[in-house]
Amino acid sequence: MNMAKRFVRRDALKVGAASAAVIGLAACGSQSDSAQTSEVGSASASGEATPATKVIATTADVPVGSAFKFTDPNSGLPGFLLQPAAGTFLAYSSKCTHQGCVVDAYPDANAFKCGCHGAKYDLATGEPDEATSKSLTATGLAKIAITVTGDQISVA
Repeated sequence: MNMAKRFVRRDALKVGAASAAVIGLAACGSQSDSAQTSEVGSASASGEATPATKVIATTADVPVGSAFKFTDPNSGLPGFLLQPAAGTFLAYSSKCTHQGCVVDAYPDANAFKCGCHGAKYDLATGEPDEATSKSLTATGLAKIAITVTGDQISVA
């Protein structure tokens, strides 16, 4: 009987150690999305550190009229980075405001479309089209604050 208890304790310790190893490896894993982010901090003239920003893309990643999918480093949710006109960059969450599904970008149709229920949002403004706003009472997609410094596009 005493022998059986040792095996149970030993097995429990093995499971605990294996779980800790899996969690540790998961924390060290890389992003699987198309864009990786990196944190960049700097020092001001007074020597104080400024808040770190998270680089999500370069300007070359987002040609005019295209949509670049990235993972918002603040929320962990997918987002889309757009350049509707030369030098103008916008970012929106891909979370549909009607049921929380993920929308996809269709630059050729100038729209974000939800595969769950057909909601459509304007690609440049993130606002729902007339049919979507009336029938589904959806609001506009959430904007993601970005900054462009040189050729680096970051989320603060």
